[in-house]
Amino acid sequence: MLFCHYSAMKSRRLIGSLLSTSVFLTGCAAGGQAPTRIIKQVTDGVEKDLGDLKIRNVKIVALPDGSGTLVGFIVNHNDTPDQLAAIAINGQRAELVTEAILTKNKPMFFEGDSANAKAKVTTLGAKPGYRVPVILYFANGGKAELDALVVANTGIYSSIL
Repeated sequence: MLFCHYSAMKSRRLIGSLLSTSVFLTGCAAGGQAPTRIIKQVTDGVEKDLGDLKIRNVKIVALPDGSGTLVGFIVNHNDTPDQLAAIAINGQRAELVTEAILTKNKPMFFEGDSANAKAKVTTLGAKPGYRVPVILYFANGGKAELDALVVANTGIYSSIL
């Protein structure tokens, strides 16, 4: 009987010590403004604000021939117009085709039904699932550096060339 009593006492002490140490192990030291708590990315695309220029949902579609096409849009919320001068995707200058000027609240769309711009590199050099650097150069706004996800040319992106 002594052995049985000793075992129950040992179990209680073990449980008590585990409960008391678990309080210290489960604390949230990062707080309410932790970097992982304030992530705002709601799509595969990345976003960036460059003053009044809002760059949204930027990603790169990897095409079967090894090229890549930019998808996303840009909105200017300033009264002063701006112009997208150049784009670099994964270290290469993209072929940019657009006549759109970034006037107030008139978006520049890359791909899709409302597209008024196209940016493409002939050799992407990255597979879907990886990220590549994308730099957008503006005439007045400066440059925006992004880290865009490369997506496959399937599903909703299957019509992109």
